[in-house]
Amino acid sequence: MLLGPPLFNLEPLLRPDSIRALPGNGVCAFRYRKLDRHMQIIVEAPTDCTALSLTLGGHRAEVVVGANLSERFAGRRVLLTKTKNNDPVWIRDWVSFNQRFHGADALLLYDNLSDTDVTQAVKEELRRLGGLEAVEVLSWPFKFGPQGLDARRFWDSDFCELGALEHARWRLLAEARSVQTGDVDELLLSTSGRSVFAAAEKDPFGVVRYRGRWIVGTDRTKVLDGTLRRHAQYDTVLRRRMARRLGLLAYDSVACPPKWTAVPRRCPEKAQWGVHRILSWLPAMRVSTDFCYRHFREITSNWKYDRLDRDAFDSAVHEIDQDLIDYFARWKAG
Repeated sequence: MLLGPPLFNLEPLLRPDSIRALPGNGVCAFRYRKLDRHMQIIVEAPTDCTALSLTLGGHRAEVVVGANLSERFAGRRVLLTKTKNNDPVWIRDWVSFNQRFHGADALLLYDNLSDTDVTQAVKEELRRLGGLEAVEVLSWPFKFGPQGLDARRFWDSDFCELGALEHARWRLLAEARSVQTGDVDELLLSTSGRSVFAAAEKDPFGVVRYRGRWIVGTDRTKVLDGTLRRHAQYDTVLRRRMARRLGLLAYDSVACPPKWTAVPRRCPEKAQWGVHRILSWLPAMRVSTDFCYRHFREITSNWKYDRLDRDAFDSAVHEIDQDLIDYFARWKAG
C-alpha cells in the first residue's frame, strides 16, 4: 500500500502506468483510491517483495517496502496521537489519565516537526510512569497544511494528519484490540464510568464517537507564573450554548467536534480514518452520550494559534466542571 496526499492536477504525471515487484521484476496489479485529502495505491505484490518499481510519466522510480509493524500493538488498547512541541510531562499525564480510567496499555505517537527531538524525553517520562506494554514515537516530518477559518470551513489541504491516521491503521494498528484517537490536550470522561476501549469492543460495529467541551483558563485559574501548566489545574468549562439546525435539531454551538475509538479489524476496508469521524462507514456517524472529552485550551505549545488569552470568570459564559474535579480527585487518589 502506497499512501500520500491526493494527486489532484499532478495525477497524469504521478499516477503509475505500471508497477513491478523487486526482486523478480514481475508485473503487479494495482488499484488507485481517491479519499478525503488522501490517496492510496494498493498493490498486489508477492510476499517476498522488498521494493516496487514504478513507471510514471515516462520516468521510473523505486520505493522500498516498509516492514509490517502491526505485531508490536497486537491485542493492545492503543492511544494514537500526534505531537508538536508538547511538553513530555503533558504526554505522560495524558497517558496516565487514560491508563487509570480507560485501561490504555500502549501508545503510538507521531512527532510532527517538533523543534527538538522528543523521542527520548517522552520515553523517559513513560518509563517513570510504567504500565505500558508498547510505545512507539515516530517521526512524521511533513507540513501540517493550511489551517481552516473555523471548525468546518476550508480544511481542504491539511494532508498531514489524515496521512498519519491511515499510516497508523494499516502499518501498525491492524491487529490492535482497540484504538483511541485524540490529542494530548483532551481528557475523555465517561458518564457511566465505563472504559471507552471496552465500549468500542462491545459495540455491535466496534466504534464509539463522542463530542467534547472546552476547558478554559480564567482569572480564577491557579497556575503559578513560570511553572508548567498541567491538566489538573483547570476546572472551568464553557457553558453549553444551545442552538437549532433547520429550526429543529438542538445542538451545542460551542461544543468541540467529535472524536472516536474503534476496533481496527472491524472497520471495513472502504472506510477512512478521519480526525473527527471514520468516513464512508455509516455506523461511525453515531454519537454516544456516554462519553464526553474535555479540551484544555491552555495545554498547548501555541503551534497553531495563541490559546493563552484569559477571560474574567463570567457565570453566564463559564461554569465549574464538577465532573472533571471528581475525576481529578480519583486520579490523584490512584
